[in-house]
Amino acid sequence: MKKPKVRELKEAITSLFSKPYTTKFPYQEHKPFPRFRGKPNFNQEKCVGCGGCFQVCPSKAIDMVDDIENKKRILIHNPDRCIFCGECERNCITKEGIKLTNQFDVSYLKDISEVQNKVEHNLIVCIACGEIIGTEKHIKFIYNKLGNLAFSQPNLITQLIKDLNITTEYEEKFVPPINRQDILKVICPKCRRISFIKDETKKTKR
Repeated sequence: MKKPKVRELKEAITSLFSKPYTTKFPYQEHKPFPRFRGKPNFNQEKCVGCGGCFQVCPSKAIDMVDDIENKKRILIHNPDRCIFCGECERNCITKEGIKLTNQFDVSYLKDISEVQNKVEHNLIVCIACGEIIGTEKHIKFIYNKLGNLAFSQPNLITQLIKDLNITTEYEEKFVPPINRQDILKVICPKCRRISFIKDETKKTKR
């Protein structure tokens, strides 16, 4: 009979006096380690609805539903498709809009909505063509980041005026077709470009 190696003998003695590594779950509540990558959750206050998490998710576990008619954007996390990679948290522009939690139990019986996590935002759409420009919170986040540079963009100026509650008799209306005077209204980049091209075309004809 061969004598055991010194290392194996040391491990055997150590295991006799050390606590078991595994927990007593499900008989006792399991407490994951602080850096455990569990179910991601949206933060309603910090999320700006930019859709960055939706774009980078490798398993397509996040759905982005844009309801243009009601001007709403809904982001939905589906844990049954999630691989808990943490890309959504890493690429969040606010760094706090979505965070991985310690929740590891994401089982459900019939309705997946039991474990789904949702966040809803108001959409800003182009008054000319109806194209989505962004969410209200995303626009606010951008002009807060840009500071004084935000005054170079018409949509940011319009949103800033609304947030400052500046009273004005001017009511934003759009009468087709789009013209140069509409560039300061809430329109998408495509419609703004069309308005400039039309104005230049008129000058050329003259």
